[in-house]
Amino acid sequence: MKNVIYIILILLFVLTACQKENSVQPFNYERDTPAWLKVKIDSMATAPDYIGTVVYRYELHKQFIYHIMFPISSCAYCELYLHDGSKVQLSENLLSDFLQNRTNEIIIWAR
Repeated sequence: MKNVIYIILILLFVLTACQKENSVQPFNYERDTPAWLKVKIDSMATAPDYIGTVVYRYELHKQFIYHIMFPISSCAYCELYLHDGSKVQLSENLLSDFLQNRTNEIIIWAR
């Protein structure tokens, strides 16, 4: 019986140790949001035109893509940005790639 308990304890230790190394830290606005996006969000937070706006972060081909969705905009994916703040110029192929291959959606901010 002691051997079974020791084996269970060893397995629990191994599983716990492996999980900590492979686990993803939860999103933290202050740590994980680029400075340029925080400035943009601060300006949208007080402007009446941005009511209902949502800022999403996705992963696309191992890089972060930020989507600012304006509910009253006539263009659904006009506001896509790379992590460095450069605006993504969408083509039909790029939009299709984004819609099909984006992963790990996180809502960063909503108004």
